[in-house]
Amino acid sequence: MSPHPITIVGAGLAGLTLGRCLRQHGIAAVVLERVSSSPRYNYGITLHPWAFQPLLGVLQMDETTFKETLSIDAARRGTGKTTGDTLAPGIETDPGTFRCHRGRLEKLLQEGQDIRWEHTVQDVRTSSAGISVYLKDEKALKAEVLIGTDGVHSQVRKSLIPSIGLKILPFVVFNGKRRMSNAEYYDLVAPAMEDRTILQSRHNDVVLEISINDFTPKQVDISYTYSRPAHEQDPLHKPDRPIPGATDIPEEFYTALQELKQLPQPFDMIFDPTKVRSDRVLHWLMRSTLGKPAEVEDLAGQGVLLVGDAVHAMPILGGEGANTAMKDGVDLAQHIVRHGTRSLQAFTNARYEAWKKGVEESEKRLADMHGPAKASL
Repeated sequence: MSPHPITIVGAGLAGLTLGRCLRQHGIAAVVLERVSSSPRYNYGITLHPWAFQPLLGVLQMDETTFKETLSIDAARRGTGKTTGDTLAPGIETDPGTFRCHRGRLEKLLQEGQDIRWEHTVQDVRTSSAGISVYLKDEKALKAEVLIGTDGVHSQVRKSLIPSIGLKILPFVVFNGKRRMSNAEYYDLVAPAMEDRTILQSRHNDVVLEISINDFTPKQVDISYTYSRPAHEQDPLHKPDRPIPGATDIPEEFYTALQELKQLPQPFDMIFDPTKVRSDRVLHWLMRSTLGKPAEVEDLAGQGVLLVGDAVHAMPILGGEGANTAMKDGVDLAQHIVRHGTRSLQAFTNARYEAWKKGVEESEKRLADMHGPAKASL
């Protein structure tokens, strides 16, 4: 094993899981992250046992404590039960599946790690002399092994395999977040939620979803999603919009909400156009990507490995990106412990078919969510 630390780009779930697992085995790693250490990701994700149970030993926590600490209803001494939740078709749950607060999960994984916040990677180059990582406003860093876990917009991938592009799927999706008082939640939302944390309603080809992000002693944070297949010449389908354009919400979206008639509660209240205008709303693009085997394997031979959304991104709806990212982190750490960093190609070869299957199934689930209507582009 090289005495030099492994360089991980991206402090998301894949990178943090990998770094925490390596630390458990005494293997040094440094994580480069472009944003600050301020809390982020105040929302819930569905975690399956196959993703989080391998981490319990690393975190030195039993499953009950893990859930009581990280569940979206931890403030109410809950464990994030998903009984009765409506998930995307094809996503299997078992009694161990629960709704986890992503922000609290990442904070837990960060403990004890060497994370270099506000270190923006602008370029990565490989040569016979090794790997050079060019940071914004700083000198280049040298790395012997580089793991790109920097998400769907991976700069590592863009620098070294620019031919791997993003596939924009033909769906219109808008996501909003709202904070409400406990009184308002228990009066208008809780009766429909019952023991669920996710609630869906279908209206022609439009799927409306409400999910719980967090409970606090005084308020409840929720997310809501409007999604449908894209239509011909659709003013709401903007596959070429720039990344910052996610906050540019067209007026046609509010018109579309206005056209939803006779919605049951709590959908009528949550999707009220007047209320939505006051919320933080984002235009989500449903993206996927999958690197070609030869490209990914060749890069691994140069000491650079892409994992998580950087190499096999799934659409937000219908995907299991958080779970597969954590599995990548755990599995890669185990591979490095057993075989060192000179056999990264073997890890890629072993995982590629699972990556491919995951992307294909996530795209199918997204289509099935909105079936029988099909996207017309």
